Amino acid sequence: MIYFCAQKSRRDLVLRSALLNGIDYLEVVSDHPGCGKQLAVTFLKDARGLQLAPANVVVSGDTVLNVVAVHAATDEDPQLVIVDLDHTGDFSPYTLTLVGLPGGIDPPAGLDPQLSALTFSFKADCPSPVDCRVESCCPLPAIAPPDINYLAKDYSGFVQVMRDRMAVLVPGWNETHAADIGIAIIEALAYAADHLSYQQDAVSTEAYIGTARSRISLRRHARLVDYTVGEGCNARAWVYLETLIDGLPVPKDTAFYVRTPGEAAVVDPLDLPHASLLRNSTQPIFSSLCDARLYQEQNEIHFYTWGDSDCCLPVGATQAALVNTLGTLAVGTVLIFEEVVGPRTGSPDDADPMHRWAVRLTGVRTTSDNGTALSDPLNGQAITEVSWSSDDALPFPLCLSSTYTGDDGPVQLFDVSVARGNIVPSDHGIAVRDEVLGVVPDLPPEPQVETSCACDTETIAAASMLPPHARFYPQLAQTPLTFAHAYDASAPASAFATGMPSTASAMIAVYSDDGRTWTATEDMLSSRANSNSFVPEVEYDGSAFLRFGDGQYGEAPDPGLQFTADYRVGNGSQGNVGHDTIAHMIGNPKQIRSVRNPLAATGGVDPESMEHIRQYAPFAFQAQERCVTEDDYGTMTATFPGVRQARGSLRWTGSWYTAFVSVEAQGALSQQLVHDTKHRLNLLRMLGVDVAVEAAKIVGLDIVLRICVAPDHFRGDVYAALLKLFITGDQCGGQRGLLNADNFVFGESVYASPLIAAAQSVDGVVSATLVTFGRLDKPWVNGTVKGYIALARLEIARCDNDPNHLDRGVFALQLDGGK
Repeated sequence: MIYFCAQKSRRDLVLRSALLNGIDYLEVVSDHPGCGKQLAVTFLKDARGLQLAPANVVVSGDTVLNVVAVHAATDEDPQLVIVDLDHTGDFSPYTLTLVGLPGGIDPPAGLDPQLSALTFSFKADCPSPVDCRVESCCPLPAIAPPDINYLAKDYSGFVQVMRDRMAVLVPGWNETHAADIGIAIIEALAYAADHLSYQQDAVSTEAYIGTARSRISLRRHARLVDYTVGEGCNARAWVYLETLIDGLPVPKDTAFYVRTPGEAAVVDPLDLPHASLLRNSTQPIFSSLCDARLYQEQNEIHFYTWGDSDCCLPVGATQAALVNTLGTLAVGTVLIFEEVVGPRTGSPDDADPMHRWAVRLTGVRTTSDNGTALSDPLNGQAITEVSWSSDDALPFPLCLSSTYTGDDGPVQLFDVSVARGNIVPSDHGIAVRDEVLGVVPDLPPEPQVETSCACDTETIAAASMLPPHARFYPQLAQTPLTFAHAYDASAPASAFATGMPSTASAMIAVYSDDGRTWTATEDMLSSRANSNSFVPEVEYDGSAFLRFGDGQYGEAPDPGLQFTADYRVGNGSQGNVGHDTIAHMIGNPKQIRSVRNPLAATGGVDPESMEHIRQYAPFAFQAQERCVTEDDYGTMTATFPGVRQARGSLRWTGSWYTAFVSVEAQGALSQQLVHDTKHRLNLLRMLGVDVAVEAAKIVGLDIVLRICVAPDHFRGDVYAALLKLFITGDQCGGQRGLLNADNFVFGESVYASPLIAAAQSVDGVVSATLVTFGRLDKPWVNGTVKGYIALARLEIARCDNDPNHLDRGVFALQLDGGK
């Protein structure tokens, strides 16, 4: 019987026996490795008493080996017996067996049965990278895998799989009660399996922008292609406070609330029920952006019209005169111009809420050049002259005084519009202070690695280069996190609520109990290892998480640190409330009379949706930055400053193509504009293409209209009304004039029908007929017959009707009839 045993104890037992001997080891004797024909058999004890003949030695293997002679042990080496073979063996294993009788099984007398046979190899001395000794083992019996449904991926499926398995392992167990310990263990394991299954699915799902279900995953994917996901932006509003006390301070972060029916404008903080009602409102809450100070003289400021009536500030106005010496006005003060009564009725209900405009003063003049108070020299009325930048220029005419027909005749109306100071900049959101984010957990335990070879040491050394860090990913308790632009107290008022939402910053600061301040950043890719920064990440439901660094990109928080956060809550289009919607604040009712926002809150933008990220992020970098076709040269040039429109043409100039760009400038085509345009196009042109900039070909139009005036209308009135339409600027209503240069584009035909229709729409015009309709450079072209004037691709029609530039078009009216 042959056994394999992990512990070789038989040799020691035979050595201690006085009656038994056995083979200790065997060597192949040869001058060359693998080619020996002698076997040197060494016994455990003295072998001189063994009488071994060739018939007592059997060498078996893949090939037949015959024993030629056996040399008995000698006095010099009493334990060594030499066996001669007829030839050497191959690479297969061979077994040497000592038998007592030829053809028998039992060993010779005095030899142990377990140590009378030995397996060896003739090629043991051949070069080999491993030990030639064969390691035997006792393999475990193969176990048939259980019949398990591996498609189960949810809680109910895992419960069913475990119950089916229990039915096989324990057929007699049929408990179904929820309180049973077995059912409880199954449900607990199913819950853990369901959680693990979700994590496995999430890894593959969130790995691709097309399948990700987390907005945070989409944001990270988008950053890899340099696409900045818009987290939205909060709304801003100018809040007007009517004060009862001069010099009243209004601190930063003062809260203003949306109108609640039945509530007073200013609620006393000691009035807890009403104050709590405002604070707990679900409507947007606004907070002041800076410290302010209120003055009574700025509650309502009247315009000074120098004794004239029926006055207005025209479109584009950048200065005005105000009644009284307003010493509290200064450069940087914001005023809101507001129409307070209807100019045609005198009723406050008829005031147009669209006639309101905010300006930031760039100049305030209360004294004359000799240092005396500025006043009207005619009546001594003290005045203040103010001015503001062109960015805040009036976009509409602001009526200051008017005359309307009342029941008793004409009524002169003054102070149709007023200016209001005491304007406090505010934005949507309210501050959250000292929110505890938690404590950074301890580092995970280092893995225990058993080393059994030299290569494991290198693996451990490489792994030790990556410092372990604790995962700290806190969630803010309140939402939505505010994203806003920094308030610039020197910027024009018109820029108050402008700005790209993608450039808005998170309004949050984080503090650790070791005295450090951590700041929000867009991503960690450019952060240094010691940078105290974090990334706020907003999920699709508005919940916000803070991702800190890992020690390589941004500093990893040390275990045990406790973090707190100050941040703002309030974001998105919800804050775009209408005018006169903000109506409450908590304060002293004896100091402030009213609260309102004359202008609607604007600038609030919702965070970018997940589907929008999927659609735009993969293609945002595919912006064209090279001109290829001739239309590309015109399209790119039209985006340059100072260019109204442009059109490109590719022409073969002998050895290469040249891109000729015809430019219509907003003013005159100066040499500087030509130089700047060529410089910019050189950065966009194709290789081997030259660039040339030329002025667009202006085609002056010759237009003469014959107007038949109704008998009951004055010819002069009709003439004036027509000239208000056929102008190169803008009409009083804000529409473009019919001869405005922006109405004409490259190569577009000019039709007569819009001109005739516009003339016939004027009250008092019976009919309008074109007498002349043609080109000044081609007087033989008669457009009155065709009804249109055709232009070439690089030609632009103009009819400026400027006596100083008759080549740019002439327009004339011939009026008949009327009074």
